[in-house]
Amino acid sequence: MINWDKLGNALSFLCLIHCIMLPWLAVTLPLSIFLDERVHVWLFIALLPAAIFGAWSGWRHHHDLKPSILLAGGLVLVGIAAFLPVSEATEIAVTIPGSLLLIAGHSLNRRLKTLSHMLASQAANP
Repeated sequence: MINWDKLGNALSFLCLIHCIMLPWLAVTLPLSIFLDERVHVWLFIALLPAAIFGAWSGWRHHHDLKPSILLAGGLVLVGIAAFLPVSEATEIAVTIPGSLLLIAGHSLNRRLKTLSHMLASQAANP
């Protein structure tokens, strides 16, 4: 079974690294494929199911909206960078906090799911 939160964290971290490191690396290395604007769209497309399924599976276990709110906020910010015609500075300014929100949402979701499983296990074995 896919752990959507782990996948989402990995993809969000990749998005964050892309946004932080690529401008400096592009000066010294021929990385034009990663500078293509479509990379943002593909990253968003990869992030979307991880955030949706992560939030859904978490909600089923812990019924807490905080991770879903963080994930939705992160998707909105990364989506702005991916789909709206904004400057490169604006892309960076919204993608970094968007990626961080996604990472926080997936991390909180995983912790709440683990806690929920632990509490259910304790209740089943008094």
